[in-house]
Amino acid sequence: MRHTLSTLTALLLCSSSFAADWDGLAVPADAGDGKTWQLQSSLSDDFSYSAPAEGKSQAFYERWSEGFINAWQGPGLTDYHNPNSRVENGELVITATRKAGTNEVYTGAIHTNESVQYPVYIETSSKIMDQVLANAVWMLSSDSTQEIDIVEAYGSSRADQTWFAERMHLAHHVFIRDPFQDYQPKDAGAWYADGRLWREQYSRVGVYWRDPWHLEYYIDGQLVRTVSGVDMIDPYNYTNGLGLSKPMQIIVDAEDQDWRSDNGILATDAELSDTSKNQFYVDWIRVYKPVADNGDDDGGNGNGGDNSAATIETNFADFISTGKEGTSVAGDMVTGFNPSGSGNINYNTIGDWAEYSINLPEAGQYRVELDTASTVASGLGADISIDDVYVGRIELQQTGGWESYQTFSLNDALTIGAGSHTVRIQSAGSAEWQWNGNSIRFVKVSESTDTSGDSNATAQPVTIEAESFVRTDGPYDGFQTYTQNGVGAINYNQRGDYAEYNFSVSAAGNYLFSAYTATPESGAALQVSIDGNAVATIDVASTGGWSNFAKTSASAGVALGAGSHTMTVKSAGNTTNTWEWNADRFELIPQ
Repeated sequence: MRHTLSTLTALLLCSSSFAADWDGLAVPADAGDGKTWQLQSSLSDDFSYSAPAEGKSQAFYERWSEGFINAWQGPGLTDYHNPNSRVENGELVITATRKAGTNEVYTGAIHTNESVQYPVYIETSSKIMDQVLANAVWMLSSDSTQEIDIVEAYGSSRADQTWFAERMHLAHHVFIRDPFQDYQPKDAGAWYADGRLWREQYSRVGVYWRDPWHLEYYIDGQLVRTVSGVDMIDPYNYTNGLGLSKPMQIIVDAEDQDWRSDNGILATDAELSDTSKNQFYVDWIRVYKPVADNGDDDGGNGNGGDNSAATIETNFADFISTGKEGTSVAGDMVTGFNPSGSGNINYNTIGDWAEYSINLPEAGQYRVELDTASTVASGLGADISIDDVYVGRIELQQTGGWESYQTFSLNDALTIGAGSHTVRIQSAGSAEWQWNGNSIRFVKVSESTDTSGDSNATAQPVTIEAESFVRTDGPYDGFQTYTQNGVGAINYNQRGDYAEYNFSVSAAGNYLFSAYTATPESGAALQVSIDGNAVATIDVASTGGWSNFAKTSASAGVALGAGSHTMTVKSAGNTTNTWEWNADRFELIPQ
C-alpha cells in the first residue's frame, strides 16, 4: 500500500481497522454458478507495515520467509541475498545490486509460508525495475516440478531491449528434474503487449488457476489470455496426466537468468548502483478462492466477476437425442449416453453422442465447459458442434474416480448469437471407455468481439498462402519455403511440424477449410486449429509427387466471428518415414 502522509492518513492510523488497497477492485474472474470469491488473508498482503532490509519484522514473518523455498540461490548469476528485500512506504521492494568482487548479482527473494492450490485467483499490483533482470511474482511446487508465472517481465531501457520492455511473459512450466526436461508454452500469446512500457507504471496482473488444465490471465482486470487443455498445459505428459495439480508457494524475486547472461545480456555496475533503476516495487498481492455464496460480506469484494454475465447450465442427462457413431464397445449395453441419476450420464464409450437444446439470452463470447469424471488414464475427449458446425475438441483427463468430477473447457471462447442452439457433444479420443458427465455450461466471458464495424458485411472467401506463416516450429524445426514454376509453397515438413498464420474474415459465419497439398507418401494427415481450438483433422491422400498439388477439405465447417484469427496447421499423419506433405495454400470458404 503506497502511502502519502496527510490528515487522512493520520486519521486512518487512529482507526482500529484498515481497508486494503484492493478494496473496490472486483475480482475479474468468474467464481462460478452459486459461488463468490473469499479473500485468503493469510496469503494476501498490502504491505501496510515496515520490514527493514535486515531483521524484517513480525508483521512480515506472519506471511513471508526470506529467500527461496529451498537452499537454491537462484539461476545464472543470481545470488539471493536477504538484505535486498524490504517493506517500506506501504510497498515490498526487491533490490538488485552487484555482489562485490564478482560478476554475480545480489537480488531479494521472499516466499509465502503457506501454499495454495486450485481453484484460486492470485493478483498483484507491481512496477518493475529498469534492468535486464527478470522481475517475477510466481508460484512453485515444493518439488520444483510445477510452476505458474504471474508476473515475469524485463524492463531495461536499453535500445536493444525494447521488445522485452514492452511485454509481460504469461506462462507456466512443467518439469522433469532427472533427466531434466522443461515445457512451457511458446505461442505468441505468451508474450503479452498492449503498448505500455511495464517499468513506467504500476500494473495489475492476475492468474485464475481454475483447475489442473485451465489458466486465465488478467491485466488491469481484463482477460487477455486463456491456456487450457493438455496440448497447452502438458503436451509431453511430464505430470503423468495430472496437470498443474500440486500445492504451490508464492515467490517474489528478481533474477539474472542464464538464458540472457549466457548471451551477453548482462547488468552493468552502473545500472545496478542506480537506485532509480534497481528496485522492483510490489504494492499488494491478493489471493481469493471460490466458495459457496451464502450472502456473507467478504469485505466488499463480492463475486468480483460480472454479475450480469450469462451462465447457462444443463445436466448431461437432459439431452433431446442420443446415439452412437462407429462400432459398439464390448460391455457397453447402452446406445449413446445413459442417464444414471442426479442428472449424470454413464456407459459412455467412444463415439457416443447426445444433442442438447441450449438457449442463450444474449449474444457474446462464451466459454464452453464440461464437468466430467473418469478413471481412464489417457485418450479422453469431447467433440463439440453447435448448430451442425464443429467448433472444437475439449481434451479431458483422468480425475481419479467415475464420480470425481472436474471442469474442462475449450481452449478459447466462442462468439455465439442469442437464441436457441442445438449443441452436440460426442466422446472422442483413443480410449474405448470414455467418461461420465455431470454438467454442461456456457459461460459468457465478454461481449461479441465482432470488429468488422459493418453488421451488413458479406462473408468473403479467405486464401492463406502456405509460405506466409508468422511462426513455424516442431520436432524437425518446422516448415521451409520454396518456389516451383513461380509458385511459393512450403516443404521439408515432417510429422509434428507446424506453422501459425494470421487471417481475418469480413463477416461472422460458417467457413469450410481446404488445403492444397502434395505428397507421394501414404498415411499423411494435417490437423487444423483456429484460435486454439482443434477444428479438423484431414487425411492427405498421395498425389504422386511433392509438387502435384490437389485440394483436400474438412468434412464440416467451423464457426468464425468477424475480425482477426490465428490458425495453426500441423502435420499429423503416420507415414513410414515421418515425411508428410508440401502445401501451396489454404482456403476458408463461406458456407
